[in-house]
Amino acid sequence: MKKSLGRGSGLTAVLLAGALAGSTMAVTGTASAASGAAAVAVVPAGPGRELSTASFTQMTVDDAGRRVWIAGDRVHPDGSRRGEVIGVLYGGAGPAVASADMSAPLSGVAVDPTGSKVYAGQSDHIANYSHENGSLHPLDPIPAPADDCGRELVHTGGRLFFTSRAPASPEGCDDPVGIGSVGVAATADGDGAGEVMYSYTRVHLEGGPGGLLVTAPERWSPTDDPDLGIYRVTDGADGNVLEFLGERRFAEGGTGPGMDFRDADFSADGSVLAVADGVRGTVLLGGQDARFLDNPYAPLPEGVAPTAVAFSPDGKWFAQGGAGSGDAADLTLAFADPSVERQPLRIAFDDEDAGRRVVPRGMEFSGDGEQLFVVTSDHEGTKFWLHTIQTREALAPSSFVDVAHGPAIAGKPIRVTGRLDLDGLAPIEAPQVTVQRMAGPDVTDLPPVPVAEDGTFVLEDILPDRAGDVFYVLGYAGDEVHYRAEHWLHVSTAEASGTVTRGRR
Repeated sequence: MKKSLGRGSGLTAVLLAGALAGSTMAVTGTASAASGAAAVAVVPAGPGRELSTASFTQMTVDDAGRRVWIAGDRVHPDGSRRGEVIGVLYGGAGPAVASADMSAPLSGVAVDPTGSKVYAGQSDHIANYSHENGSLHPLDPIPAPADDCGRELVHTGGRLFFTSRAPASPEGCDDPVGIGSVGVAATADGDGAGEVMYSYTRVHLEGGPGGLLVTAPERWSPTDDPDLGIYRVTDGADGNVLEFLGERRFAEGGTGPGMDFRDADFSADGSVLAVADGVRGTVLLGGQDARFLDNPYAPLPEGVAPTAVAFSPDGKWFAQGGAGSGDAADLTLAFADPSVERQPLRIAFDDEDAGRRVVPRGMEFSGDGEQLFVVTSDHEGTKFWLHTIQTREALAPSSFVDVAHGPAIAGKPIRVTGRLDLDGLAPIEAPQVTVQRMAGPDVTDLPPVPVAEDGTFVLEDILPDRAGDVFYVLGYAGDEVHYRAEHWLHVSTAEASGTVTRGRR
């Protein structure tokens, strides 16, 4: 079976038979106005953890092993260059950093969904490692065609896919005459390996839920109009590894510039594909048919070149990364649900210890959506940093205000009132206030207190018999759009009048 994706620089797909613990970014500092977006707060990024690599090709997140894997080359003091894949622990057990040394150039990294295998691209094969608790052990290499232009690797639908391209002329990797391919590795169950499509230009890969796969060729000239393809991995029963779902050219009716690909990512349910395009910014396509969709997300500021996009696997967040200057926001973090009307968190990378820009394909979320991993670089692209951004920083603030109590007599009822302020956003569900009472060594969990529509609440309790200091810890666990809050109320209780003190007569 053959599926033509068009002429020119597009793919001619031949379906044959047989993707160091970073420092946690603290949202602190003086907010400033983003370039081209007046009155929109921009937060300066905290320092990142500088990586040992002197190049960056690809990153992927291992949810099972709780690691961020990054591939690139490292330059040693003697000037020699070696490939290095590093796995950065962000939770779980094992050493903080796992790494493997191999020949340069190294390009591309992917991980098995179980976290037990890590793959890295070499010029004449795919390096294959077993992984357990931060230890990497080499396995038999995976055969692959020669590549001198930089591989990309994606594990999706239970299969490992990779690109290959060897220059056909002195013009090198940008020569449109050369032929490259997308290949698939054999599986332990005996599913065969081989090329699944050929390309006249370099191709980028992105995997998605349910075995989705995107192929995005680079344009070889400003007037070129490459076509992006969306596929689904099959069981191969009919002799085809991929099922063609749709394709998209970005130029309208053949006029204007074509797709200038930087990055792509699927939404959690696979219904939307976001593409970072160097000309158009973020473009949204249907994840199952590649049709154009309206884009409801706030764009990067004017003058910030798009470099990366990422949806969180929990379906909650959408991030756009770019390369700007000064205090312009290089990253926006917003709710994936556009109906949540809230300004995104905007972050600027403009520091010697933070990098100056988000690198292409340099953003990935943790599986639970609680952390966004971002790789930044200097302007020259010779130094790289890893940032770990807590997505809760983008939630709307919540706070306890006007908390007060009535008379506080030991052994008697007490009434505490207050208001839970949720920053004007309507909560997803009716909120409740958790209450913990602390009196000396005694800690008691009280029943949660409901919050009225206007945010007010009333707590009624019986104070301990003994006079002294009592603390009430009021808590709000947060919801889908609001951050958690906590308030400590100090109550100094007095003896009831007329109480006879033991030992007196």
